[in-house]
Amino acid sequence: MGDISKASGELATGKKDTFKDYMQRLAPTFQSVMPKGFTSERLVQMAISARNQTPKLAECDMSSFLSCCLRCASLGLEPSAVDGLGNAYILPYKEKGGKMLAQFQLGKNGMLELVKRSGLVSTIRTQCVYEGDDFDYYEDEGGLHFHYRPNLEAPHGEANLKLVYLSAHMKDGGSVFLAMSKNEVDAIKARSKAQGFGPWKTDYEAMAEKTVIRRAFNRGLLPRSVEVAKAVSQDETTPEVYTEDGQRIFGYEDTADDAEVIEVPDNVNPETGEVVDA
Repeated sequence: MGDISKASGELATGKKDTFKDYMQRLAPTFQSVMPKGFTSERLVQMAISARNQTPKLAECDMSSFLSCCLRCASLGLEPSAVDGLGNAYILPYKEKGGKMLAQFQLGKNGMLELVKRSGLVSTIRTQCVYEGDDFDYYEDEGGLHFHYRPNLEAPHGEANLKLVYLSAHMKDGGSVFLAMSKNEVDAIKARSKAQGFGPWKTDYEAMAEKTVIRRAFNRGLLPRSVEVAKAVSQDETTPEVYTEDGQRIFGYEDTADDAEVIEVPDNVNPETGEVVDA
């Protein structure tokens, strides 16, 4: 990925080309790793918009931002902080040493997209269950059964969440069911220093549903390719990028089951999710 390294270095030295110029120049690099049927033009536009809408991304080490773009490209997922689709996000954070880096984060819809691309799942559903909803599940000789009926009169929202579940049917006839309590979801949220901003702040329920998908991945309940396994392991990190001679520009920390291993700033505006001056 010599183009990534070269472009980030040139931007750092303040050469006359704009950020947009470099992103457009890197379009062929992004295209080279994109799945069939995806084009780099929209990814470049979305990345530029993401950087414009989150000014602190401009303060991040450029290689880290470009590596996140490269991860989005390789997965065929657009950075969705701009359009709200929840496919993927590029977020600014500050590591312990004080360096500003960009972080790649999968969204709920991005997780679901990766599941569907396996071609082995016929249906998959995630659902938040709230206090007052009618919900039960049990297992007998005939398999696992669950019942869910929402109470439309009951209050919904983070404070009233009781649990989240995933239900999937495989094309080979198998099925998957997995439930997580709010306490389990919040324990994972608490491991993330990003709990006070980004999608954990603005889209708690979607992140809860993403969490149950991720746990199903980690436990081997859902089919995943090597590419998908790598994407899940790099979730909420600065993805690894290598130069053409094999030198690693950025690495990532392998995640344990359900771990949220990001480093984020302590000085975060909880309303905007942006890093602010201390």
